[in-house]
Amino acid sequence: MRRPYTVTVFGAGGIGGFLAGKIGTYIRDTGDNVYSLALVARGAHRDAVIEKGLTLISPDSSEGIVFPSVCTDNPGNLPETDLFLMCVKGYDLTEAARAIAPLVRENTVVLPLLNGADIHRRLRQEIDTGIILPGCIYISSAITEPATVRHFGGAGEVIVGRDPENPSFFPSECISLFTKAGIPLTWQDNPFQAIWTKFMFISSFSLVTAVTQKCFGEVLSDPELTGDVRSIMEEVRHIARAEGTEIDADAPDRGIVHAHGFPPETRTSFQRDVEAEKTKDERDILGHTIIRLGSKYGIPVPAAEHYVSRLPS
Repeated sequence: MRRPYTVTVFGAGGIGGFLAGKIGTYIRDTGDNVYSLALVARGAHRDAVIEKGLTLISPDSSEGIVFPSVCTDNPGNLPETDLFLMCVKGYDLTEAARAIAPLVRENTVVLPLLNGADIHRRLRQEIDTGIILPGCIYISSAITEPATVRHFGGAGEVIVGRDPENPSFFPSECISLFTKAGIPLTWQDNPFQAIWTKFMFISSFSLVTAVTQKCFGEVLSDPELTGDVRSIMEEVRHIARAEGTEIDADAPDRGIVHAHGFPPETRTSFQRDVEAEKTKDERDILGHTIIRLGSKYGIPVPAAEHYVSRLPS
């Protein structure tokens, strides 16, 4: 008898908790034993999931509780995994990649869904086998208490494309599961335009909101701060071109328009981490990446440098 197609969500925070909740709900409601769900989580969140299951609260306030087959903080306890959904924060990516590297087989699929433009490259530095699919997700979600994740908004659309090193591989089982679980997924042969466009949006608003401690509405009502956001977007756009990905010239303007669609009180996750004075945050993934690549290609990035320099140490 064939073992279940096993999905491991590595990092069960806002994004990982959403994906685990959707996949787990499908498995629970259909009794479909073709699939199995495992989670990697830590601390009180892990303990609470083991005790009472993972609760996903949707934007309409409906709740669903799922129990993964495994919830652990030790990757050595994971079952044989077919699909790793990497949903850690950027500062934990290298450690997480090293943890799963011994578990990745030739046909294991690794799908990273976290902030950053060079995530595929960072993973390949640690994992030399398997299929690593470039991807991103559009969602607002967060842990509100241990074992509880709230989906605030965004469709949760996943955009994913071919592994540049394994271009003939098509993840049919992954796509089938996402469709069954009600997770919108768009396949693009080259998803890097979507990845860079999201990075352009996230990095600019993250840096400006974290430094100013202002929410989206306050930034967008201040012409100077909105101009700073647009300047960082332009810097990222030029870097993306140097990296081989063309972003339309009007993309920064469209990004500003898109931001007006968020609730005015929206705060970025990076902003929340900085304000909470957490010992680790995503300044390297979001800010230093712009500066590092700008230097590599000889592209001036004064707006990004200005805001990175003002982040609290």
